Amino acid sequence: MLSFTRAIPRLRPRSCFVRHNSQSSIPDNFAQHPIFVFNVAKRFLKYSAYGLVFLGSTTAVMFEGTHYWVEHVALAPTEEGDEVRKWEWNLEGERWTTPAGGTDPGLGFKGRHAVRAAWMASYWGEEHGPTVVTSDAVEHNPSLPGPGGIAVVDPRLVRTELSLRAALDIAEQKAIQGKLHPTTLPQLLLLHASVLERMGPESSRKAKYQYERAWASHPPEVMSSARIATKLGDLNFRLGEDNSALAWWNRAVHLTSQKSASDNTSSPTFPVPDNMPLSPYDQRTLLSALTSVSAFYATTGKLKEARSVDERSLDLIRSVRQPDSLASASPPHALHALTLLQRSSVFSVHLAEVEYALHRRIPSSLQWLSTAAQSSERTARALTGLPIGISTKPGVDHIFTNKGLLPTYVQSVSMKKPAASLLRDARRTVAESWNLMGILNEAKYPQTALECYERAVFWAGNADGDGKPAEGTLQRDWDVIWGNYKRLKNQQQRAVERK
Repeated sequence: MLSFTRAIPRLRPRSCFVRHNSQSSIPDNFAQHPIFVFNVAKRFLKYSAYGLVFLGSTTAVMFEGTHYWVEHVALAPTEEGDEVRKWEWNLEGERWTTPAGGTDPGLGFKGRHAVRAAWMASYWGEEHGPTVVTSDAVEHNPSLPGPGGIAVVDPRLVRTELSLRAALDIAEQKAIQGKLHPTTLPQLLLLHASVLERMGPESSRKAKYQYERAWASHPPEVMSSARIATKLGDLNFRLGEDNSALAWWNRAVHLTSQKSASDNTSSPTFPVPDNMPLSPYDQRTLLSALTSVSAFYATTGKLKEARSVDERSLDLIRSVRQPDSLASASPPHALHALTLLQRSSVFSVHLAEVEYALHRRIPSSLQWLSTAAQSSERTARALTGLPIGISTKPGVDHIFTNKGLLPTYVQSVSMKKPAASLLRDARRTVAESWNLMGILNEAKYPQTALECYERAVFWAGNADGDGKPAEGTLQRDWDVIWGNYKRLKNQQQRAVERK
């Protein structure tokens, strides 16, 4: 009994001690819980800040690194040899840089970034599909898809136009302060005008305005002034301002021939020079302007004037000595010769149409069209490295339609774009020539006409023969060519079935 009573005092303090510790830990837990949450939140915010700083720094480095590459690599001055400069292909194409390469330091940080952003949008942008925009760069045109005030435009052009507009705003301020290179503002105006022109007819007036500003800021003796005048003539013609168009083409022709332009735009004949200019660049510019003049006269019903321009233009081309062999000529020389040859094809097509409209002489028109087809086929084959000879079987042509440019032209910064445009134009001219020959032959020689239509389809269509246009063929042209071919082919099949 004594042992039991002695045990009780020992157990009671221990019990009280345990109960006391249990009760005192409750407020400690409540105090530690918000501290724990605060510590976790603090660590989360700290590491999030580190992550944001790292992500921002990485993005900034990549952004500036890309601009650095464009500035010092993509926009660096190119050295392509004496032959390229001799035939003045270095003067072709768009100008994004100063003569020393890179963007103009006078534009400042924002201005130079805007120019490089425009270059990247133009050359690196991917066309995932048309985008609907309501930029003030475009005006509503009923011929465009979409509701009023909305136009469908290539997204690359939209991004390029916005960046160039920002660069121009800065450049105009810097020009007033006298900080820019003399060529910077005119070049930016030309780039902006070119983009606006490609955005469609709805922005033609804005393009014309920018070309006029570029013309005003260019010294008249600068070689590119004739190109600007030609562009302004083309734009005025599209806008229905015929007298202004003739005046600008007149300026372009006289700038290339180093003569003073005539103010008499109502003259019965357009003042075509007697001699071809010595400069290859001026030769190409002159023929471009004369092509526009010929098309203007033909579409406005002045057929005799059109014929005169075509004949005199062909005489100018014949006066230029061509290389004995395209294979032995240097690539820049060959490209220039092929450019003149393609221009002769265009004038031949114009002459065929005018001759038929004036006198209904089918044999004469067929001869001009045959000459045009042969010259353009030769141009296309030479640019793609294929045999120069003319194929005799209609079905042979399909192997040429998807051939690309020779590596010599693809690898040249100065010649790649002119060569690609020349190849596209040559294929279009071949297809147009064969299609017109089919139309002229259809009444008397339907089988010959069908063969002509077939060759036109092979040159204008996809090599797969799936009834779709090839890259570079306008949809409206393809609809005419494919429609003629299918119509005559179906007629002949029905005639055979009736027999």
